[in-house]
Amino acid sequence: METEAERQDARKAMAYDLQKIISKDTAHETYTKEEIKELIDQYLETANQK
Repeated sequence: METEAERQDARKAMAYDLQKIISKDTAHETYTKEEIKELIDQYLETANQK
């Protein structure tokens, strides 16, 4: 069973990963809500494949 600290670390890691993904695409400076939702979905799908 995970501790609260482990859950917080996982959330922080996910936020950091998503920031890196968003920052990587310098040609895309703004994102719509739908694009952000899609990025999160893609991230979660990839994370579940590990």
